[in-house]
Amino acid sequence: MNEVNLTGRVAKDPQTPSGNGPVTLIVATDRVKLKDGKTYIDEATGYTAKTTEFHKVTCFNGQGKAAATRKKGDVVAISGYLHYSSWEDCDGNARYGAEVIADRLHFF
Repeated sequence: MNEVNLTGRVAKDPQTPSGNGPVTLIVATDRVKLKDGKTYIDEATGYTAKTTEFHKVTCFNGQGKAAATRKKGDVVAISGYLHYSSWEDCDGNARYGAEVIADRLHFF
């Protein structure tokens, strides 16, 4: 089963192509850091230590129209699937990437 569920914040304003192409969101999610299998307090902030990950999310059709109206900092819940791609760059090097293709978006 290939299913992805993310809840996070829009990390930068959506990239919207001219016309009706797909809209790309970069979504930031947090997860707690572990030390010896346990969460711990970050001494600099006084809060539970966390790490942030950034996810490329591609939205088509109606989902793309909804995503295009959002701004950096908006909270979004995404359901979709993971898609891998490969290509050759201008220097002939093989490159690989992953993105989430959104089936459903819910903005808070």
